[in-house]
Amino acid sequence: MTGALIAAAVLFAPEAAAAPIGTGPEAPAAVTATTLASGERLELLPGEGTAKPGFRIVPKDGSPTGRYAYALSGDELTVLPTGRPGRVTPTTTPLDGPSAGTSSVKRSGTARSSAAEYPVAFSVANAVQDTTPIMRVWDSTTWQPYNVETEQFALKGTASLPPGNYFALAMYGGYDQPDYLLARSFKVTSAAVKVAFDQAGAKETGIRTDDPSVTRTTGVVSASLPNGDSMGYAGGWRSRVFVTPFIASGSALHIHEVHGRKGATSQRPSPVRYDLFHTFERTVPATPVAEVRQADLAETELTVRGGGQYRSAFLETTPKNPFGGVYLSTPVPVADVLTEYVTPGQAFSRNAGYGPHTFGLPDRTLQKGVQRGETIGRAPYALNGGRKFSALRLRDNLSLHGPFSFSDSDGTLGHDNEATQSYRLSAHEETIAEVTGKPARTPVTLKMPPGQDAYELVRTVTRDGDTPFSRLSDKLITEWSFTSGTATTRTDQELPDIGFRVSGLGLRNETGPTPSRVIATVHAPEGTPRLRGLEFSVDGGTTWTPIAVDGTSATAEGEVPVPQNTRYVSLRATGSDERTGNTVRQTVSRAFAGPAGVTLPPQTAGATAVSGVTVNENKPVVLDSMVHRSTVVFPVGFTATDPSGISGGTFLLYQGAYDKPDAVLASSTAYCRPLDATTSTCSGLVSLAPHAELGDSRLAGVWKVAVTTRANDGKGVADQQAAGSFRMMRKTVLAPADATPEPVTAGGDLTVTSRLTGSDWAEEGYVGYAGQPVTLQFRQASTTAWSDVRTVTSGADGAVTTTLKAWKDGDWRWNFTATPAATAASSAADHVDVN
Repeated sequence: MTGALIAAAVLFAPEAAAAPIGTGPEAPAAVTATTLASGERLELLPGEGTAKPGFRIVPKDGSPTGRYAYALSGDELTVLPTGRPGRVTPTTTPLDGPSAGTSSVKRSGTARSSAAEYPVAFSVANAVQDTTPIMRVWDSTTWQPYNVETEQFALKGTASLPPGNYFALAMYGGYDQPDYLLARSFKVTSAAVKVAFDQAGAKETGIRTDDPSVTRTTGVVSASLPNGDSMGYAGGWRSRVFVTPFIASGSALHIHEVHGRKGATSQRPSPVRYDLFHTFERTVPATPVAEVRQADLAETELTVRGGGQYRSAFLETTPKNPFGGVYLSTPVPVADVLTEYVTPGQAFSRNAGYGPHTFGLPDRTLQKGVQRGETIGRAPYALNGGRKFSALRLRDNLSLHGPFSFSDSDGTLGHDNEATQSYRLSAHEETIAEVTGKPARTPVTLKMPPGQDAYELVRTVTRDGDTPFSRLSDKLITEWSFTSGTATTRTDQELPDIGFRVSGLGLRNETGPTPSRVIATVHAPEGTPRLRGLEFSVDGGTTWTPIAVDGTSATAEGEVPVPQNTRYVSLRATGSDERTGNTVRQTVSRAFAGPAGVTLPPQTAGATAVSGVTVNENKPVVLDSMVHRSTVVFPVGFTATDPSGISGGTFLLYQGAYDKPDAVLASSTAYCRPLDATTSTCSGLVSLAPHAELGDSRLAGVWKVAVTTRANDGKGVADQQAAGSFRMMRKTVLAPADATPEPVTAGGDLTVTSRLTGSDWAEEGYVGYAGQPVTLQFRQASTTAWSDVRTVTSGADGAVTTTLKAWKDGDWRWNFTATPAATAASSAADHVDVN
């Protein structure tokens, strides 16, 4: 996912893998929360059954998802943000209570021996970084955990231990440095002990395939202990991880890695994804790298359908194991097919989606060989497949909950974080209760009159139909009629629902050259469902065309002829539960796209207008040095007007064609401040991590700004797909000019060289900038003006060189003129005396 104006989340599950915040269909509520030293929020999640609590980390708004180390020891959880500039301290919290603050707080509830205890001092030998570690120690006979009090910003710690044999782990990582998981066994007898972990003895770990076209995209390494404790890393990106080879009965080292095509980026995702898992049981060998062959993996395909722009989606997976897991997320192509190679026999939990839209895919275990593929994102996006909505009455309170607003037609449950819902409850054509503007996933309770009566309930789920990458199912309207009375126990109102399925759609959920067929099904699990009517509309619901239905079964199917100029097709069906007498009418606006819908034409209505679009205050966005994971922040602003005033706006930065862009950044809401009754100034900040979110220097150049704004009256809208433009540029540098020989004889040959480099968005630092025109300039002694001499083209490594006759004393330099993709640069001059 790109454009860091969202708060992403990383989830860890010490005992049982669970869905991250905002991605799983039903993420559990946090039971306690605290703030990490880096400003992110650590939230504990309740365990299920015998499972211990999991936890999630929610980064600050505007920040990309980071890397984290964690340790679960006894009833204490420690989390350390890693790979950050500056000094960051770990945070420790008990799993059953409020945060305990930093790692210097001792854990409550750990049993202690009555024997005498002796001080143990831990350190790390041969380390080059100065950072805060997480350290833990266990009795290697009983596996009782003991806390280690670590020093801030130093690889040191202390503990008090009774006599016995022990096994210790230390974990740390530095900004732009590898991560380490070091092990050490030692013994305490009757005196103080010094224990030194050896960084030099750590070996790089990972999983290697025989496919030379792929490379590691991201990965996580964790260690598990016989008592269920664990230590591990999360969000590793491409960081290397080193571990100490060790032997410890009942312990294991677990590696989860995702590989993708070399050269792929978040903007240009890999068409291949390797999801690999390996465990070293008891023994971590001297070379802790697992070798796997593609032929020994499970092979399958994942088709990702879309509803608008071609742009990147995400797929995240975590192994399902007793020791837990961390979701590893990678970009995947939308409206395309992803080839997956997966470790066979290993169960994985999975989520997929784009923007605020997420599907909770079913857990999956594949066997070796080619397996049947699957499709996600098939339209319509609605309540597909029974009991996706609950209506429960207790006394005179009607509790309503329907969280799956973004489920696809195959029944893959999902949701839209930005969708809103409204309810209207009425009886005898009079409104009894009404709520509006609530998040679609939020339960709602309505007050009902006492006694029994016939009611009508209307639920409307509204999604942003102006979102470029998903313009389908912008409004879902469900209308029920039912009879209800005061209940002394929680009583299910047994409201039926209707699901739709459409055949013959393309990868962007658009109709093809032949008519599409629509299947509508009424769901009433405890009753007798019957479909009463089926209709479609090609003009936004202004007129409806019926499809013949026999009225005797729960399902009906019919053909929908779609004219070539149709942008969207809406669907509407009515049904009933013959047992209860309850009825339902389900309307899905923009259920799927017509032939004209895939072109994403601007949607403009009324007198709403946009002007004065600026990015970075009309200055180029220059990405300099590109230190790994560096971030730049710049503003976007525009002016919006409408006779009724402006209710809000959004902006999108993209490169290439709007329908199928080369790259997309910062699809975000703008804050609009009224200047007067008709005009507002709207603005927002873009936080961009070029290495993670661009990853390809070829994206330097002219970018465009799309802006959408809406009027207060709800009717006016201005959707400008090219409202402005700006330059995103690589910083270039020319090495000092070097003229030889010096001095030179008049009329003799003089060779002048330099090298043009540009900041690189795939790798840190600067690389040779090839194929660019660079001009040699001369300034005669005792003058100030530079004159162009000749222009040459930089070579493969950015080198420029030319040879010419020398006649006068003076200075020589090289000059590179700015382009839309790169800044100007001039080399330091070299003075040459001519004899």
